[in-house]
Amino acid sequence: MAFIKNKDFIILSNNSTRPPEDLTRILNEKGLYLDMDKILTPLTMLPDILKAKNINSCFVIGSPMLKDYVKRFVDVKDGIKVDAVIIGQDKNLDFNKIKTAISAVFLNKAKIIPINHSKIVKDSDGLYFQGSGALSYMIAYATNYKEELPNLGKPSKEFLLKALNGKDFKDSIIISDDFHTDLIGAKELGLKTVFITAGKYTYEDLRKSDFTPDFVVNSLEELEGLLLSLGI
Repeated sequence: MAFIKNKDFIILSNNSTRPPEDLTRILNEKGLYLDMDKILTPLTMLPDILKAKNINSCFVIGSPMLKDYVKRFVDVKDGIKVDAVIIGQDKNLDFNKIKTAISAVFLNKAKIIPINHSKIVKDSDGLYFQGSGALSYMIAYATNYKEELPNLGKPSKEFLLKALNGKDFKDSIIISDDFHTDLIGAKELGLKTVFITAGKYTYEDLRKSDFTPDFVVNSLEELEGLLLSLGI
């Protein structure tokens, strides 16, 4: 998933399990040599959100790496007496975590802060589980939470503005395998959209939706050809 303008690009990830420096290291180890400023994730946005909402403590649903990252900025606690519940991807999600999160919001008026608004996530076995957004909205519904849930990642306008760094939306392209989370909101902001079927969703999934991207490709080879035909 990336923005491309001429030869400028940035990789946008809604990853909620690792800080940006870890993702950069992993990509470098795999032979994709990038500086950290070429990768933007919702965790880059998190410190400003915590400060703006005056959050000093939180309960975290997420990976150990997410918890360690959050500890750089606020206290992370296991109980319900917290200012916020931060929700990321958690493959060890259980009843007690959900109960603590719901109780913190319902009894202690904790804020709900999703790392992203992803609906579903495709696992390594090809099956799917709930995304951070789906879990966050479930907790909001259960607690009659009235505040708008912030979106730290794609396709929030703030996230995309930071990614473009002053460039115009209409002169840029976003490429993604997730039209729900990435492309629909991006197109509403004026970006050209490319849906690639070799990922989370298929062309049949797209056909069943009400969304029409500007371009559809089925492989990285087709994507390369499309970009060349567009003069990129």
